[in-house]
Amino acid sequence: MNPIHQPVEQQLSENARDRWLRDRYKARDWTGLLEGALLLNTLYHMERTKTQWAIREAATNLTSAYGLDRDSA
Repeated sequence: MNPIHQPVEQQLSENARDRWLRDRYKARDWTGLLEGALLLNTLYHMERTKTQWAIREAATNLTSAYGLDRDSA
C-alpha cells in the first residue's frame, strides 16, 4: 500500500491559508474569518464527496474485474 504524504504544493497552500486566517484574526476581521470558514467547510465536504465516490468506483471496478460481488467470500 502506498503511504499517504502531502505534496510540497499542498503544504505551501496550507501554510498560505493558515497565514491568511491568522492575519484575519489578528486584524479582528470577523467577516473575513467567517467567509474563510464557510469556504473551508464547502471544500471539506466536496473532498469528502469525491473521496467517497472514488472508493465506490474503485470497489466497483475491482469487483467487476474479478467477477466478485458484495456477498462473495
